[in-house]
Amino acid sequence: MKKPLKKSSDFPNSKEEKKTIRPQLAQTAKEAFDHKDWLFELKLDGVRCIAFLDNETRLQARSGQDITAQFPELSELHRLAVKPCILDGEIICATFNQVQHRIHRTKPLDIRVARRLYPARFYAFDLLEANHKAAMNLPQSTRKETLTTVMKESEQGLILPWRDGEGIALFREVQNRRQEGIMAKLKSAPYLEGKRVDWWLKIKNFQEGTFYICGLTEGENDRKATFGSLILGELKDGKWLYVGNVGSGFDQQELKELAAHFNTLRGDCPFEQVDVGRPVKLWTRPVIQCEVKFLERGSDGKLRFPTFRKLID
Repeated sequence: MKKPLKKSSDFPNSKEEKKTIRPQLAQTAKEAFDHKDWLFELKLDGVRCIAFLDNETRLQARSGQDITAQFPELSELHRLAVKPCILDGEIICATFNQVQHRIHRTKPLDIRVARRLYPARFYAFDLLEANHKAAMNLPQSTRKETLTTVMKESEQGLILPWRDGEGIALFREVQNRRQEGIMAKLKSAPYLEGKRVDWWLKIKNFQEGTFYICGLTEGENDRKATFGSLILGELKDGKWLYVGNVGSGFDQQELKELAAHFNTLRGDCPFEQVDVGRPVKLWTRPVIQCEVKFLERGSDGKLRFPTFRKLID
């Protein structure tokens, strides 16, 4: 007797779909606090990453995109796993701009060069699965403690340290070092995939804003051929206001690309009267915006300690 033909659904898929996880997201709190029911850790300035560690390493960005190939130095993270696990964490380089620069590289040669110029590390801060068993419903404190038992550390893969109950002191340290900020996490809370929850709070040391690029200042020394800083402005009530210059946060490649690009957008000074503090290389038509991180705005409206993050598409 012939066996009945199987339905197509009975056959294994030749291209097995890889699991994706949408990371839990945090809300913003205005100030740091102390509380025995919360733990506190640094807010990292990098690229959010879900790390699947089993027989190999697979790295997934917040968007769901596979970014394993962009970070070859992290390809052996699975060797740090005592048991197969899925971790939530952050990939960081020396600056946010460097890690952003790397994540958009796709050509093998570009990736190899970027790896040498901007080496990356992965910091794990949460455990989502251990030994093929879900951990998301466990309390935050249990996930943290279990994380230390399922992952060893190396130069490329580390566990982000945390403090129990003491957020104010940690935030003061962050302020002194001019770091990004801190995270507050409720010890008893679970992990809700893809949700923005109020039991994860980000407390920023820096603010972020979007401003128009209105010109470039002259560069000195190794920046003589490119520029020293971007001249920033904002439009209020039909009038252009000068908010300061941003000269940090760029790598050499970006300096060259931005200088060449804005050379094609030459225009007139949009401000009525302005002193930008340095010789002006060129004025540009204010049509391109950029995102800038800064400590605060002075009484004159100028940004204090600004750092370039990225152009706004």
